[in-house]
Amino acid sequence: MPRVLIECPATGKMIYTGINLNWQTFEAYRIGEQSVPCPQCGATHIWRRVDAELDESGGYN
Repeated sequence: MPRVLIECPATGKMIYTGINLNWQTFEAYRIGEQSVPCPQCGATHIWRRVDAELDESGGYN
C-alpha cells in the first residue's frame, strides 16, 4: 500500500509519515495537521495533506 511522504525542510529528503493510504482514500481523507519526528534532521515537522505525496513502491525501492 502506498506510503504518505513529506519533504524534510532542512535536508530536502522525503520522509515517511507512518501513514499508508491508497490513492482514493488519500484524495478524500481529511488529514488535518499532523506531526512526524524526522529521522533526517531530528526535528519534528508539522504537515498537512497538501504537503504530502504518495510513494506507490510502499518503501520497497
